[in-house]
Amino acid sequence: MKRIFLAVCLVALTILMMNCHNRGFVYLNKGAFKIDGEKFFPLMVNYRVDYREIGDDIVASPTIYYENVNAYESDDKAELLKQMAAHFELIKSLGFNSLRIMADVIRENENGKYYHTPGGDFYLQGKTEKFIESINDVVLLADSYGLKVMLLLKPAMDEELENLNIAIFKRFADNPTIFAFDLMNEPLYFDTDPNRTKEDAVAIVKKWKKLAREYAPKHLITIGFSEPLEVFEWDPSMLPVDFVQIHTYSPLRIPNEIWWYSHYVGKPWMIGETSLPADNDEVSYDLQARFVEQAYQYTIDCGGIGFGWWEFQDYINADMNFEANYPGLLNHEGITVTKSGREVIGTLKPAAYEFVKLLCLKPQSPVRPDNYFNMLGYENFVIRGRIMCDKKPVEGAVIRGWNANWHIGMNTYSDENGNFTLYSNDKNVHFEISAPGLSKAKFDNYELTYQSVDGGECDFSNLQNVDLEYQKISYFPFLANDTMLFEFKPGRFDRAQFEADMGVIELKKIK
Repeated sequence: MKRIFLAVCLVALTILMMNCHNRGFVYLNKGAFKIDGEKFFPLMVNYRVDYREIGDDIVASPTIYYENVNAYESDDKAELLKQMAAHFELIKSLGFNSLRIMADVIRENENGKYYHTPGGDFYLQGKTEKFIESINDVVLLADSYGLKVMLLLKPAMDEELENLNIAIFKRFADNPTIFAFDLMNEPLYFDTDPNRTKEDAVAIVKKWKKLAREYAPKHLITIGFSEPLEVFEWDPSMLPVDFVQIHTYSPLRIPNEIWWYSHYVGKPWMIGETSLPADNDEVSYDLQARFVEQAYQYTIDCGGIGFGWWEFQDYINADMNFEANYPGLLNHEGITVTKSGREVIGTLKPAAYEFVKLLCLKPQSPVRPDNYFNMLGYENFVIRGRIMCDKKPVEGAVIRGWNANWHIGMNTYSDENGNFTLYSNDKNVHFEISAPGLSKAKFDNYELTYQSVDGGECDFSNLQNVDLEYQKISYFPFLANDTMLFEFKPGRFDRAQFEADMGVIELKKIK
């Protein structure tokens, strides 16, 4: 009996020591973030930092697009940190508890790897320690305002980048301000290997996780995923990350993608990036403010454990489109004064004041969005089919189609019976199909036989919007009213003039 008592005491003491050792660090417990036993819900804003070579030092600076556009406010380290401090004070006052800080803008040419900023580049060779210390300046400043940090790193695809990430892990191994390392941003768009297999992606992330666990064992790791199309190569259900981070935009896309990730990935997840760009002309500030509450509400309804906004201030650049220029919570007009009296160039949009209210909202029962199987309201063609694996229907498969010149793509999902309907305005002839944990099927130059839905002749000569690309499709015509951004007009997502059938498509389990 005494031995049992001593064993129990030893286990309790070990747990106590572990908890003390990891005090202040964010961890996952039963699918939720916690700190020291208390629930932690990251309310996060993405904040851009330019790492600049000034004299003999590498200095962390607010990006050149913040405050005075296309001009740095100073070339002095102390002044730049004061400017950043004003931003962090403002961010904290709005109700945020976390920042997503980027340290991944690393490029390469014949002279080696260099860090790129709009104000100039510097080569990393011989300057890694100074670069990491400049990141530390940002982390220390964030901590002084009670803000946790998700740190975005350049994916370690070669030995040099691997060594850089190891050095970063070591530097911050005992720093609880960083709550997660983001090891790759949107593989769908930034993976340079066009022939990546799921098995290859899993092997890569296993290696990254092993390094993170060895050199920064108290921290969580994640990857920022974009569309569900990630399942074709960087299958989030298979990758050994601690939690999934979703980047999703546009009222037509957001509920679709949240629904898919929350139902089929099988991992804790949060929103890493979202926004409704607004300039108070093309899109009103009031609509952006309503979007904040509604996007957050649908996130927690579907089980999300964090919510991140892109981004702190509008990013005005003539080479970028409307969506890229106006997602911020701060515009570039007027002056905002913080509680401590610091001045920041720009005025907070009404959406900025919504975040402090969000943590009071409670989850409700989620409803699958009306446009889930026809996200963009295409209405010329529909292709039907069924996804199977081992003679069983596959729910949640992602089906992607492209027109003949690969110019326009569209996607849909399979339902609980494995059936799918892929709507489009142009004929699809190229296809990719996969599902979490399953193989990928590809069909190129795949000719389908169409029939008229109403039984008439197949006349394709007067089809509307055949060349309409996703970026040019406005969500406004689909909204049921002017206040609810994820409620759509009925009867807009199940219309087609011509139909074809792909039959049954078999996928295989990946061992």
